[in-house]
Amino acid sequence: MIRVLIVDDEKIVRKGLASFMPWKEFGMTVVGEANNGENALQFIETNKVDLLLTDLSMPVMSGIELMREVRQRHPHIQIVVMTLHQDFEYVQEALRLGAIDYISKTQLEKERFEDVLGRIASLIEQRDPLKGTPIHQDEIEQADEIFVLYALHQQNDDLKADILLPRGAIEADVGIWYWTDILEEEKLMILETVSNAHSSNPDFVLFCFGDLKGLERKSILQLLRAYRKSDLFYDYDPIHPYQTINSAVFLNRIKSGSSHEINEIKEKWLGSEWIYDDQDFEAMINDLKSIKLPSIRLTRIFTSLVDEWNRLYRQILPHPILIDDFFSCWSQFESWLRETKEMTRLANTKNQYSNEIQNSIAKAMNMVQRMMNEPLPAGEIAQKVNMSSSYFSQCFKDIVGQTYTDYLRDIRMERAKEYLRDTTKTIQWISEQIGYNDEKYFSRLFREHVGILPSMYRKNLK
Repeated sequence: MIRVLIVDDEKIVRKGLASFMPWKEFGMTVVGEANNGENALQFIETNKVDLLLTDLSMPVMSGIELMREVRQRHPHIQIVVMTLHQDFEYVQEALRLGAIDYISKTQLEKERFEDVLGRIASLIEQRDPLKGTPIHQDEIEQADEIFVLYALHQQNDDLKADILLPRGAIEADVGIWYWTDILEEEKLMILETVSNAHSSNPDFVLFCFGDLKGLERKSILQLLRAYRKSDLFYDYDPIHPYQTINSAVFLNRIKSGSSHEINEIKEKWLGSEWIYDDQDFEAMINDLKSIKLPSIRLTRIFTSLVDEWNRLYRQILPHPILIDDFFSCWSQFESWLRETKEMTRLANTKNQYSNEIQNSIAKAMNMVQRMMNEPLPAGEIAQKVNMSSSYFSQCFKDIVGQTYTDYLRDIRMERAKEYLRDTTKTIQWISEQIGYNDEKYFSRLFREHVGILPSMYRKNLK
């Protein structure tokens, strides 16, 4: 039986619809009424509703606002809007928010109630003919496990058409479908589709969530969304397209919570040990995975790090390090990170120098980039990386491809150009930021390096 909630600010309209529409003939029953969107939401939180019939113009909370909230909190509920509005944009907004039908009150008197309900019932069936009988809240709450299909690329609006969903599947959110039971042939069919996609560009992954007894439907939906936000990226493995998740363990972990300073993560990866020390790299990558940052946040952090790495190692890299805008899973990200490590290590490999010496020179380069506003004589930097001044200078030139003095001057001038381009700071301020207290001396060096004075460089950019 499809449970219906009627929402309209006019009592006579609510009572008339509840009394005169032949609900039972179409497998429907009216379970409640509400005079505005806010009261409707309160009713939905404590009652089971499958179909929402709502007016658009109401006090306190309009029908459009109600639809937005229902789409976010209760995506399984089908919506039919009923209004006096004939404005095209209003109609479009309602349909965009997922309304399956739009009924004009002025036309309702001219239509037979049987025709209206018949059309609604047909639209519910057409919405997803594979669903069959909907899974109601009580069935989900009684289930010990549910099957969940996640779309790895949520931005693709056509994903649903790319895979055949089993009967009874419910869309919990954009890119999340679940059901309480599955036939073996249905499971094999989905796994075959998922596995074939893995060879090129995977779109879906299938999970079984167990140990769900005692959880309300709302909590189960929150669990599915929270899992996609945090753990799906890390647990998904193309080699194993079907996995089982212990819901209790996952819930306990997210309740305990954790916080990690982004600056601390960046500080570790800005060092050079991970490039040359395999054990250190493995420890760092395992630690990074255990933190389980949201994938978007992880990508943003390493996009910022790539900018720093390119700045730091541009003299030795054969080409700039690149990073994708999106990784579908941790294994993809880890492969990229390992390739980046190997490319940087090989670019800095000189047969006559050990990894320890190469690591010391990389530390020196990193140090210079981060302490650019200080004098930074070669002897002082050599001492900080535990090398003699003469041997440091020799190794630096062989490994980096230019003398320490030339390297320091070049990166200072590049940083000066960035300040001139991206800020309105004075020439004196820029001079001090890159280690020159004398503005005139800096301007002379800049003209020798770039060809024009700093002031003219900035003027030309404008």
